[in-house]
Amino acid sequence: MFVDIFNELLDEHNLNRKQFAEQCGIPYTTVVGWTKLERLPDFASLIKIADFFDCSIDYLAERNEQFRTNIYSNATEEKLLANFRSLSKENKNIVLKISENLSKD
Repeated sequence: MFVDIFNELLDEHNLNRKQFAEQCGIPYTTVVGWTKLERLPDFASLIKIADFFDCSIDYLAERNEQFRTNIYSNATEEKLLANFRSLSKENKNIVLKISENLSKD
């Protein structure tokens, strides 16, 4: 659901709704509507959100699953992503460095 993904992105970036609204240029009342009333953003807002968080609109709309071809890879990636999101900022940096070193091989 969009609201869950949006809230996760806010948490990952240590932002509250008001900070996001101010930094992204979207009215705070609109952001509250997404998160409290579970309204969906319009297309222009989706683009702003995707640009702000450097993610795809497909990710925000939970369409990633439909475009992947490798089922094993998909399940593994989702598990890795869920685990990564639960880490502290310091541990996220460690994991990123390890993954960069492993991908060089």
